[in-house]
Amino acid sequence: MRQSEQGLTLVEILVAIVILAMGLLVLGGGSLVVTRDLTRSGLSTVATARAEAKLDELRTLAASTSPACGSANFTSSVSPTLIEKVTLSWTITPDFGAQRTVRVMTSYVLPGNRSHADTLQALVGC
Repeated sequence: MRQSEQGLTLVEILVAIVILAMGLLVLGGGSLVVTRDLTRSGLSTVATARAEAKLDELRTLAASTSPACGSANFTSSVSPTLIEKVTLSWTITPDFGAQRTVRVMTSYVLPGNRSHADTLQALVGC
């Protein structure tokens, strides 16, 4: 072989392919994590929005009657409600007094069939 010939040997090409393949595997694994986290945050955002909307609805119901908190619809949920992949339920305690604690619970299924639950709590004046 002459010194003036240029090019890559088979070993150099194989090493370059292995390094490229490892880099592509790392990028692929990273994209899976990003996709999973985006799905999780999207579900969390929907659940939080549903909980806040329900809390606003309950506040409106509480203020809609005289005396306040007298609406027949201002009560705890009887059974959970499913809205856009989010299960929603709420409790109102106590049933008397000038102030009520409202808890809105949300739950949803994450990728991998794991469930997650959150609770939004607020005080409503009567």
